[in-house]
Amino acid sequence: MLAPAYSNIVLRPHQETSVETVRQKMREKQRRVILVAPTAFGKTECAAWIIQQSLDKGARAWFIVDRVTLINQTSKRFYSYGIDHGIIQAEHPLTDPTKQIQIASAQTIAKRSFDYLPDLIVVDEAHCEYQAVLDLIERAGRAYVIGLTATPFTAGMADHWDALINGATVNQLLAQKWLTPLRIKACVTPDMQGAKKKFTGEYEDEEAGQRGIIIIGDVVQTWVEQTQKHFGRPVKTIVFSPSVKHGEELCRQFAEAGFNFQQISYLDGSDRERQDKIDEFSKPDSAIHGLVSCAVLTKGFDVPDVLCGISCRPYRKSFSSHIQEMGRVMRTAPGKEFGLWLDHSGNSIAFADDTAWLYEYGVGSLSDAEKRDSTVREPTEKVRREHFCHNCGMKLEAGVDTCVGCGETRRKRGEIEIVHGELIDLDITTRATFQPRKGLRADCLDDPRAMWNAALAYTLANSSKGEEAARKWAYGVWRGIYPGSKLPYGLFDAPCHQSTVKASEYQLIEREIRRFRKQPRRAA
Repeated sequence: MLAPAYSNIVLRPHQETSVETVRQKMREKQRRVILVAPTAFGKTECAAWIIQQSLDKGARAWFIVDRVTLINQTSKRFYSYGIDHGIIQAEHPLTDPTKQIQIASAQTIAKRSFDYLPDLIVVDEAHCEYQAVLDLIERAGRAYVIGLTATPFTAGMADHWDALINGATVNQLLAQKWLTPLRIKACVTPDMQGAKKKFTGEYEDEEAGQRGIIIIGDVVQTWVEQTQKHFGRPVKTIVFSPSVKHGEELCRQFAEAGFNFQQISYLDGSDRERQDKIDEFSKPDSAIHGLVSCAVLTKGFDVPDVLCGISCRPYRKSFSSHIQEMGRVMRTAPGKEFGLWLDHSGNSIAFADDTAWLYEYGVGSLSDAEKRDSTVREPTEKVRREHFCHNCGMKLEAGVDTCVGCGETRRKRGEIEIVHGELIDLDITTRATFQPRKGLRADCLDDPRAMWNAALAYTLANSSKGEEAARKWAYGVWRGIYPGSKLPYGLFDAPCHQSTVKASEYQLIEREIRRFRKQPRRAA
């Protein structure tokens, strides 16, 4: 039996804070706690550290993964931490129900009945919401439960968890060099107008794939040009494809161009065949230039030296899938300064505001978060017109009308130029996405969420027509400050925190309202 080696897990400062917050919530008898944090935060390490501590107390702990294929990967990590464990899976060589720590898949949990239940349950990828796991949590009524996720946007999650902890935001991890920044290129996309849709509101896979096949030549050409420009050579790449047929055609055209791209999908002949491709791709000197993924690799995939991601699968609602996909390219690796994201789906534009908000602020509450995956968003030319040079495609700095790349002047409102297939840089920061009205200058304007809270605090205190009217008034004030932006989904109904409003924020809101009242009344 392996002895636990507690020194194997050295928590980073943000992990230590999160672990202590989880334990504090449990001391407060909040039984089901969900830890929300981006890719590369180290959520598994946090959970493993807590599991290690439970061993000395004689507690039973189960770590539940969302797919059978992740069992062995998780087992290797636990052994690297010095955590002895058994595995709940038919005919697995590590099956041993006497072990305090067990690793299981949600699928196996659904097929088994148990004479004993754990004292601690850790649910990886908790946003997947398997009914069998929810039933287990209900039956193990005295067990503490920790959920791990980067994207808690599934409908109904607010009913299943007692407390939410934001471990860190993407921007915080970027600043601390625990994540690699992305350079995003919004590229030519297929025409999805009139495309068939599933009952979920997303595009039919085959429909999206068929339309995507038309632009595969652009996908290959753009990849060749951009990897040469940014890295001076072909680099490891992941492609997210909408259908198997699309992926096959993509691999064929990459092969014609002299590059080895291999598809992995839910139709693979065996898990071993898929794993062999992933193992080869994981080698530093891999013979595979890229993996083309159809409905796999959006989570649980860890090849840090991937330098490029290609998005070919358009989403209308699934913000979580977009975030999960980009996370596959954001892990750090020696010598990796940035990741390149080539967007042939339009997702980076459609979800630009949501992405900027999530990266800056994290998740406010589960009830608000689930709205992120339930509302249709469509890519528009608005982001292109407002944030990028119409001449050279360089990103325009906030508040600057002249492009630093070519000296061109930013186009005025109403001057619209659409260039199909034009390659542009896309910035996903709140500073670029939520730009204040020209002429407004104040440090507090860099925090659009705080400005919304300040506007809401003012209108709630000064409206005589009830809360709904006060919120509409606050939205009008906020839009006057950020005229080209929309309030992110869920924030309109979020609670107001009057105690956090700064004097500078409140004073700016007062000035804006006085300014509006001085304007001539519009004719009816």
